[in-house]
Amino acid sequence: MIDPTDAELAAMQQCLKPLGEAAGEIGMDRPLLSYTQQEALALINVVVTTYVEAMVQEHERSKYPPVRMQLDQSP
Repeated sequence: MIDPTDAELAAMQQCLKPLGEAAGEIGMDRPLLSYTQQEALALINVVVTTYVEAMVQEHERSKYPPVRMQLDQSP
């Protein structure tokens, strides 16, 4: 990814824990080259799903900026 945005970097960061958990279930002591196609696809699915969900959440969060109200200070 060329010049990822802050949101993209944050989404990538959110992928680390699910990726580690999935790799732990498969076997972290095994080299990636020894993973079956199904195991490799499971890792890809975890990362892509987590990344997309994080980007959707960021989009929804930024969709409506916070409301800033000016309170009338007169008595």
